[in-house]
Amino acid sequence: MSSFRLFYSPQPDEPPESSAAYEYAKRASDALVDKHHNVQKMERLSTNNALDSSAEQQESAASTIILISCSADGSVDREVRKLIRALKKSLEEAEETKDGESADGAVPANVVAVALLGHARCENSANQMNDAIYNHGRKFDRCIAQMRGYRKKQRLEVQVELEGPDAPGGFDDWLNEIASAFTTCA
Repeated sequence: MSSFRLFYSPQPDEPPESSAAYEYAKRASDALVDKHHNVQKMERLSTNNALDSSAEQQESAASTIILISCSADGSVDREVRKLIRALKKSLEEAEETKDGESADGAVPANVVAVALLGHARCENSANQMNDAIYNHGRKFDRCIAQMRGYRKKQRLEVQVELEGPDAPGGFDDWLNEIASAFTTCA
């Protein structure tokens, strides 16, 4: 049985427990449990809990799913911006010191998947502003892809105001694909 950690980030100034990110995280948790996976935790994304590379996390081999709400104007929660800065700094330090390599050169592979939840309210805006809406989320995703000790899975970008999670090729299909991939990686 594979094990998952779920993190969600609401839009700026949005109550976390009524956010789309929280609702999608609950949906993901329920779906994973229904498929007999263990969900270790589901909590709001923060600099204190997200990408813990401690020995405890390395040993638990939990796969991580991160859901980030991206406002129609491209803004994201403050914690996401703080994490991007922290990850960039960590990457720069790792580049200078070549941290993260074990004695045999192997790199641990904690699997991380990122879903960016866009909040455009009309199809035209979603198409025209696509790059602006997902800009910060894509930066976060790129940082994850460059980190040693993490193997990134396919990123999802979905406009949650325009399509439901059960839309073909949407959130539910992505989650099923990720859960299957995590099961084979675990």
